[in-house]
Amino acid sequence: MSTSCGIEDFLPVEQHAEEMPTAVAVTAPGREPITYRELGRLLPRMRSELTEAGLGPGEIAALVLPNGADLITTFLAVSGIGAGAPLNPASTESEFRFYLSRLGARMVIVPDGVASPAAAAAQELGISVLRIRSTPEDAAGTFTWSQQENAAPALSVRKTDASLLLFTSATTGAPKLIPRTWAGLRAMAAREIVASELCASDCLLSLMPLFHNHGLAAALAQLFCGGAVIGTAGFHPATFLDWMGQFRPTWFTTSSPLNRAILAQAREHPEVFRRAPLRLIRTTGAQPRPEMIGELEEAVGVPVLSGYGLTETGGVTRETPTARKPGSAGRSSGLDVSIMDPLGNLLAADREGEIVVRGASVISGYLDEPEANQVCFRDGWFHTGDLGHLDSEGFLFITGRLKEMINRGGEKILPQGVEEVLMEHPAVAEAAVFAVAHSTLGEDVAAAVVLRDGAAASALELRQFAATRLALFKVPRRIVLVDGIPRTATGKLRRAVLAEQFSNRMPDRPDPGKA
Repeated sequence: MSTSCGIEDFLPVEQHAEEMPTAVAVTAPGREPITYRELGRLLPRMRSELTEAGLGPGEIAALVLPNGADLITTFLAVSGIGAGAPLNPASTESEFRFYLSRLGARMVIVPDGVASPAAAAAQELGISVLRIRSTPEDAAGTFTWSQQENAAPALSVRKTDASLLLFTSATTGAPKLIPRTWAGLRAMAAREIVASELCASDCLLSLMPLFHNHGLAAALAQLFCGGAVIGTAGFHPATFLDWMGQFRPTWFTTSSPLNRAILAQAREHPEVFRRAPLRLIRTTGAQPRPEMIGELEEAVGVPVLSGYGLTETGGVTRETPTARKPGSAGRSSGLDVSIMDPLGNLLAADREGEIVVRGASVISGYLDEPEANQVCFRDGWFHTGDLGHLDSEGFLFITGRLKEMINRGGEKILPQGVEEVLMEHPAVAEAAVFAVAHSTLGEDVAAAVVLRDGAAASALELRQFAATRLALFKVPRRIVLVDGIPRTATGKLRRAVLAEQFSNRMPDRPDPGKA
């Protein structure tokens, strides 16, 4: 594997520093911004310090840092030498042992002054730990290397031509390791810039996790074309409105759970959004309900644009202000997108099948996963495992996921269709449908439901409601009322977690009096 461009091609810092030296590149709440000229001086110094700390060309540094400006600049510095691998700081020590063993990292970078399960896992595996310290007096993205803990490697150190390594979110199965080159990142950023009409006058409020493709790709696209990235710790109702007023962003990206929280803020404080120069919101991840999109657009006064993408592909389809359809994920933003049947035949418009993708930003395969590669990368196409259809105008409609389909005695049920019906009930705020084991049918349908604040509904009432709108075999055999539904950091439902949590609470026959 080789790259056709490097970080200087992807992020033309010298060009930005020359053309707009005083323009803000990265800023953060409570810290002074850094300009493109300052970023151009910062990154070579950071790379020199990383080299002195032992990071060699093509080697991997795992980045276990809080979301924000320091993570952005650390990734840019590391990826100019080898590959940066951002990991979720909320992972457990056991999870870090898994991730670090798979990565073959040379070092792990963590914040100083806090107990880090990543550092403990690294020390157990014989991986060097590099700690960083930043204070409110340090400009955004700048810090000092506070201490280094060297270790004799107990694992082999991987060499790679990739610049970014990410694990899949693994809503089903074990997480897979995805390598991204600068060439692939450049292709991904270029499509995002065109789809969102980004330019140097734009300002991104970075809210989504940077250890996922969604959040990091948005930040890189904004830096690629100039403009400012506001690195935050993530969305919080107490600070979000202040950031809107202080930083005056022109766009940000969200997920479905975040949309609901922002809608509540916008309804309570509409004046904040009227004063901001916001021009669009992008939402990716779990496909949002059209009604939610309409309500949010009305409240914030700008387009809320859906899209579809995966860690393996980057953004695949995007809505634009002039090309939209309710319930769709937009049209291709530059990749080839088709629908395929189980025999490998490409299907005509409006025929449902598996979504397959190919193009410049699609990876060629997972690392160390030969069996998965044979299944997912065939005949030049990446098989997403998602189900959907394209209409005659090329708009993509996502209907489900192959691995999440419930097989109830031979009847195939897509959870998303059942969830949509449950969400029509006025008392329901969220719904997640999942498979549970059944002694004779193999699998049966169950659902977890979160009620709206102040609303009341019984499980029996919800089952009866669903039975008036669904075929009988699709009606959840058991509905459990819960306070919250587990999701990934980008908002995807974790159905497997629900199935495991409630498997022992799902009898073959529901109590007729309790649903």
